[in-house]
Amino acid sequence: MERKLLMFFLSAFVLVSQVFAQEITVTGKVTSAEDGLPLPGVSVKIKGTNTFSQTNQNGMYSIKANSSNVLVFNYIGSLPEERKIGALTVINVVLEADSKVLNEVVVTAFGVKQEVRGLGFSTQSVKAKEIVDSKQPNLVNALQGKIAGVQITNSSGAAGASSNIMIRGGSSLSGNNQPLFVVDGIPVDNTTPVGQGGLGAGTAPASNRAIDINPDDIESITVLKGPAAAALYGIRAASGAIVVTTKKGSGGAARINYQNTFSLDNVNKVPTLQGKFKQGEQGVFNATATDSWGPEFISGEKIYDNLGDFFETAFAQNHDISVSGSSEQTRYFTSASVLDQGSIVDNSDFKRKSFRLNADTKMGDKLTIGGSANYVRTDRTYVPQGSPNGVMGALYWPRNDDMKNYLNADGTQRFFNITDNDNPYWSIQNKPIINSINRVIAIGNIDYNPFSFLNVSYRLGTDYYSENFKSIRMPGSLEAGAIRGSVAQSAGDNQITTSTLIVTGKKTIAKDFKLSLALGQNLESATSGSTTSTAIRFIDPTFPSINNTVATDRTVSERLNKRRIFGLFGDFTADWKGMAYVNLRARNDWSSTLPVSDNSFFYPSVSGAIILTDVLRELGLKPGDDTFSYGKIRAAYSEVGKDAPAHVTTSSLASVTNTFTINPRGFITNANNPFGNPTLVPEFTKAFEVGTDLRFLKNRVGIDFTYYNSTSTNQILATRVPPSAGAFLTYLNGGSIKNEGVEVVFNAQAITNPNFKWSVDVNFAKNTSIVKALPGLLDRVELSDAWVASNAAQGAAFLNGSLFGINGNVWKRNASGQLLLGNNGYPQVQTALTNIGDRNPDFTAGITNTFSHKNLSFAFMVDVRVGGKVYNATENSLVRSGLSTKTLDRGTKVFDGIIESTGATNAIAVPLNQNYYQTIYANQGFDFVEDGGWYRLRYATLSYKMPTKLLEKIDVKGLSFTVTGRNLLLITNYSGVDPEVSGSGAGVGGSGSFGFDNLGIPATRGIDFGLRLTL
Repeated sequence: MERKLLMFFLSAFVLVSQVFAQEITVTGKVTSAEDGLPLPGVSVKIKGTNTFSQTNQNGMYSIKANSSNVLVFNYIGSLPEERKIGALTVINVVLEADSKVLNEVVVTAFGVKQEVRGLGFSTQSVKAKEIVDSKQPNLVNALQGKIAGVQITNSSGAAGASSNIMIRGGSSLSGNNQPLFVVDGIPVDNTTPVGQGGLGAGTAPASNRAIDINPDDIESITVLKGPAAAALYGIRAASGAIVVTTKKGSGGAARINYQNTFSLDNVNKVPTLQGKFKQGEQGVFNATATDSWGPEFISGEKIYDNLGDFFETAFAQNHDISVSGSSEQTRYFTSASVLDQGSIVDNSDFKRKSFRLNADTKMGDKLTIGGSANYVRTDRTYVPQGSPNGVMGALYWPRNDDMKNYLNADGTQRFFNITDNDNPYWSIQNKPIINSINRVIAIGNIDYNPFSFLNVSYRLGTDYYSENFKSIRMPGSLEAGAIRGSVAQSAGDNQITTSTLIVTGKKTIAKDFKLSLALGQNLESATSGSTTSTAIRFIDPTFPSINNTVATDRTVSERLNKRRIFGLFGDFTADWKGMAYVNLRARNDWSSTLPVSDNSFFYPSVSGAIILTDVLRELGLKPGDDTFSYGKIRAAYSEVGKDAPAHVTTSSLASVTNTFTINPRGFITNANNPFGNPTLVPEFTKAFEVGTDLRFLKNRVGIDFTYYNSTSTNQILATRVPPSAGAFLTYLNGGSIKNEGVEVVFNAQAITNPNFKWSVDVNFAKNTSIVKALPGLLDRVELSDAWVASNAAQGAAFLNGSLFGINGNVWKRNASGQLLLGNNGYPQVQTALTNIGDRNPDFTAGITNTFSHKNLSFAFMVDVRVGGKVYNATENSLVRSGLSTKTLDRGTKVFDGIIESTGATNAIAVPLNQNYYQTIYANQGFDFVEDGGWYRLRYATLSYKMPTKLLEKIDVKGLSFTVTGRNLLLITNYSGVDPEVSGSGAGVGGSGSFGFDNLGIPATRGIDFGLRLTL
């Protein structure tokens, strides 16, 4: 017996020894495929067992295993990775981000995070890498082509130019149709001034204030598209919301990141000018003539490329440094950045300096206190555009004369005649526009969990900026009123302060039902004010100052706006087994901009989602996940209100000196401002959407489809009234807009080989915005801020037509479409303007491809817009100047039509001369409406990450290099510079000014070189 026991123990010892002999220690490092940085907290598990380890703050791990084991690497937001051990003792792993991970979380209302699977409405997110890849200084432009249903239009190629953004069309006939911008849970300002210092938007398009946000500070952007998605934000989110989440600290020990970009930009394209006819009038050379209606050039005579030579190569540089880290209780992130962006026009640039600090800390197990502060200083110098007196006056300059020769011997401006326009070279030196912003966005938040089922959060934030604007016209300008010099300047302050309290309770019932109820209160107070001063006729011609004028040549005005919104809201969600969700939301707002009797309004929303794959699995009808990985259907109905602009319920007064009132120096109604309407009530938008999210082949292929429609009624719109009313404009309730559309998002991991990967992301959107009703007998709502040069066309919304129409002059025709000619045989311009085009595209799409091979990656995006008209006012101006190729035919023509007075068929041959082109042809707009569709290579980025093994030798955590090309290829039928235009900038409300090419600085294409270093 003893011998048997001895043999047993010896055999067991040998067996255990063999087992331990096979056990080895495996070590390695786990990094992110996105930026090559180490990933702390990655789970490293032996497949099929409960044995696991975790990476430290440097991404390093160590685990004991057998050579036959398989290691599984898991990290939130990344695709899992499996590696067989075999004979390896060191296994380094690079984890790819999972753009469609099933437990994907997005930030929705007030900084609250929610799982995408439980949302009953459509959202889309853009990650930090995609924002950085676009290399856009303006945050809005970084979203171009990325989000289905989002249309973005840049106003010009000038540094610091504004960009307009709209989601799912427009819901307002004359108000703001742009979404609310939210940064870390508080609303921030993204307004664009329509006019400053007496300058109209078309003359000097300002910047939109989202340009102040440093793109390198952003972690992610979530776009809340419909009213249901933005319901809790209230009336300011009636057109959707752009929710920006900035970077927070992580990763343990302090990590230093430095990145830079150096850029070169050139004008992408300039209009084609005729080089056959030179300076003159009526076919005769005249050295004092402004236009090119003279004789033909003589063979060998020099033809100057005044327009092409005017633009130069722009240089820009951007430097950003950040420090981030965390401990068990605290995390922090701080950054500083400097942007210096030149322009293709001399004496024009945009500069931004930004400093940000984010931090939060846990005080015990139940309380977390955090906050952030962001200081931004932006300075922009730019020049006039949008008229012959702007820099695009080069379109008028005769090509037999060298435009660069702009000074006389005594230093004064050389011109053709006193009624001429300023030389563009003289303008950029002597007519600067200067704007500077000092901005602070500060946020404090408290998160308290008194019980496991209860959370109380409070956030207080303010967005404050001061603005100084100055526009100068030095003596010698040919502009009326500025011959002896003029200056306009304004100083203003703008502030939005938001206070939000949310109490959230969660409860699980019968194990399968999870309930959540959030009750909240929100208070928003906004104030803005400015003082504007103007002066003319400088005493000392070299000193551009208001003090350098006599008192009688000065004017001063002050503006002050105040607005307050108080809201109560509730958000209830019921979840059954994580596969069926119902969400009910409601909010009541009280607005100070409406009459007291109607300043309270309530609006609800309801949404639901069902995870089909989980339901099928619950019923035993779905055994595996290989083919049909995930399926979800969703639906939402919502209502949202919108209040009036500030101070429009009463008429404003003005101090006017005149001879037709009893008290010549008293206050009388300001006829230049809208007449007050004390009977205004809120407008409402009712919206419905339904969609599905389907994923296949282990989530490698996904498609998301959304159908939506919305109706906005009881519009608050500014419209013209008869002169007998005592004013030109007033605000009225009335009118209805219907938006309907579809959105499709497709993504695929086409190739997932460890050494080579290829992913494709496609989005498609189609929207129609139709005006269903207007107040009274109105058949259109015109926008005076969207007039183009020479007033041949403007933006307008047409009854039973598009919200984004073009209102323009046409030639007179009869019911059969025949031209009605004058007795002289020429066409006649119809006195009433009519609808000559729809600027809304038929559909838009964006296609992004990303390829990666080991440490090398390449990504490019193709931006597509099909349909949508553009009014080419730049070409219209070229016709008037005689430089358009349309004016090359200067012979005779018999117009096909009838003489209106007699009805006889026309047989009169008329000369196509200067008079015809300037007063007849250019005064109709129809021939200047063109197809504004395009296919463009928005950007292409090539990046290389230095190998980890090499970096470890020099104690560097990450180093990568990038080369990016922007706007490299444009395919379009548009004859002008670029169909992506917005003549008067992003500040124009209602149907806006996009689709008007109005003597703006041309778009650019460029190349960027950059590096990213992590220590």
